[in-house]
Amino acid sequence: MDDVRFEQVAYGPNFLGIVPAACAVALFAVVLFWARRQRPSLVRLLWVVPYLGILVAASVWYFLGLGTSDVMALLAFCGLVCCGGVLVLNPSQAAALLPKGNRTLRVGLGVVVLSTLALEFTWNEKWFTIGPQFWLVELLFVAGFQAVLWLLCGKRGGGPAVGAIILTVIGVLQHYVLEFRGTSILPSDVLAASTALSVSGGYAYGLSSEMLGGFFACLAAIGMASLLWPARNLDLADKTVRQVQGGMLKNCAIAGAIAVAMAALALVPSYATVFGADIDYWWSKDWYERQGFLPSFIYACQDLTITEPKGYSTQRAEQAQETLVSQNEQDEAVQQRRALSTRQFESSPPNIIVVQNETFCDLSNFNGLANGYVGPTFWNKGMLDSLMRGSFAVSVFGGGTCNTEFEFLTGNSLAFVGTAKYPFSMYDLTVSSSLPKQLGELGYSTVGMHPNLASNWNRDRAYEQLGFDKLLSMDDFAGAEEFHTHVSDWATYERALDLVETTDEPVFVFDVTMQNHSGYDTGSVPEDMLPNYTIEGLSKDDTFQLNEYLACIEESDNAIERLVNRLKELKEPTVLVLYGDHHPWFSKQINDLLFANESDLDHAQRIHQTTYAVWANYRVDGWTSHAKQAVVDDTSADFLAAMTLDAVGAPLTKFQSAQLGARQEVRALNADGFLGSDGSWHSLGDVGAYEHTLEELALVEYLNFGSKV
Repeated sequence: MDDVRFEQVAYGPNFLGIVPAACAVALFAVVLFWARRQRPSLVRLLWVVPYLGILVAASVWYFLGLGTSDVMALLAFCGLVCCGGVLVLNPSQAAALLPKGNRTLRVGLGVVVLSTLALEFTWNEKWFTIGPQFWLVELLFVAGFQAVLWLLCGKRGGGPAVGAIILTVIGVLQHYVLEFRGTSILPSDVLAASTALSVSGGYAYGLSSEMLGGFFACLAAIGMASLLWPARNLDLADKTVRQVQGGMLKNCAIAGAIAVAMAALALVPSYATVFGADIDYWWSKDWYERQGFLPSFIYACQDLTITEPKGYSTQRAEQAQETLVSQNEQDEAVQQRRALSTRQFESSPPNIIVVQNETFCDLSNFNGLANGYVGPTFWNKGMLDSLMRGSFAVSVFGGGTCNTEFEFLTGNSLAFVGTAKYPFSMYDLTVSSSLPKQLGELGYSTVGMHPNLASNWNRDRAYEQLGFDKLLSMDDFAGAEEFHTHVSDWATYERALDLVETTDEPVFVFDVTMQNHSGYDTGSVPEDMLPNYTIEGLSKDDTFQLNEYLACIEESDNAIERLVNRLKELKEPTVLVLYGDHHPWFSKQINDLLFANESDLDHAQRIHQTTYAVWANYRVDGWTSHAKQAVVDDTSADFLAAMTLDAVGAPLTKFQSAQLGARQEVRALNADGFLGSDGSWHSLGDVGAYEHTLEELALVEYLNFGSKV
């Protein structure tokens, strides 16, 4: 799948904005001239407002340097918009252009078709590949939606016109979500809309040729809707109150019946079984393109429930958990090592600082970016005395930070919860076991930290439910050092160090950083800090963003070095866990350019693996890492907390011990695959010899989470 990326003109104004501006002036002049001669009603004049508005908006887009559409497309668009604006001024002439027959039916069908095209044209370059069954579903939904608005507006065109605008806005949102995150809008995104809005300011919103096509389809639908008026256009004065009320009640009743039918169409049939719908959430854009937005979105809604494992029962799940726990306890060498670290932990429990570093990954793993890139220096050379380190499999790409948090803090994998879900926004997490609850019971002070809005991904609610004593958010970092338009990594590390040094009991700090958050075309990084890496075939815009991103990673690396050096000076035993939450969106473009000929699974997994390290400022009994040789142990977000507690000798829950037992076969796990003990990645749909272990792990995770929410 090729992501549609704007070639954003971010270097100055584009004076093609004169074209839509001139057309807007011309159309306005025509409206004034016509209004003086015809003396139309205010309602008729209002129909021209969307045409003038889009011309003005297009002009602003271009003058801001964000117009990326083809010049001929822009000229054709402006000309057609002007023609449409003139036509809506004279509905009788416009109606004469329609074939003979029932006017309301003809116009209504036109509005439905054009509104549907407006939804698809704005983002879907492959709209013509949508299957006929999906076109039927989408048209039925749009028809029902527009019919409800038409009825509620007294069978006048204003309702369907608003409906066309709403559908177009949805298409535009889909366009930009694809542009900036690389994935389509999913149901859980709606629940996290406030978070999306709060981080939406760092992007450049371009105007593409596809969007112009969608806008014109919308305006054409509005023009058609302007021809909808009641067959008997009697003044209210000619009607009795009872007639008016009766008509309104009748319209509302019919609208309600249509709404019920639409709900049934969304809820009753299985879109997978009846229509053949499906989504690979790694590449959701491909599926949305082939199935249309609404059928794909509804399928994703139907896929929201946590599926109970086949043959599940509480007794069977508890038995599976005991089996995996026993499997973990059978390794004598591990138990001997753990006995030493357990005694050490009981006598002096260490502080635990976990840093989930925003979009931190080592792109040198992409064959040095084919340009000799060696990655963050300290990360690769200065932390070789870590207890363990390696690749870190996550279930999200380009965004969805909260899902990596969820997997780490609860130990549950999106492989079993479901890939299109954001548990922070969807579930009551008070029923879930979690790392902060566990450490709190051991006497730790537990602090979550994120230098942005507390409401992002519902952290203010989710962190309380997960057992954190306190959440430090944007207000707690007022005046803090910034880098790349966000609070710097180092500013959060200083706050974590302050908590460790000033708190009497052991401290668990969970620091979700913000510094490296997209976008990467902000121009906020000093020019002398930007590297100059290029990749053949990568666009100019993406190349700029790659280098701004790499500058952020270098700054993160410097902050990690400062943090480690400060911890070395600290007398209190402290464990530091660092990992990246996901890749930046443009990793996909680089992946496609540099690794074209490989299996889909390997190709997908490359951009779903960051990197991690577990380091301690003291000698952990039973480990040999201080001989400058870290244990290389590739893992995933759901397993890392259990691995960390096991390494330092902290008590484990049965669930965590079961996870470690499962890791003897399944080394890492994310939403679409797993790393087997054979060193290869496997699809969850092709488990082979690992079937039994995965079945047991699914049962255990459902017992500990799915069955409770």
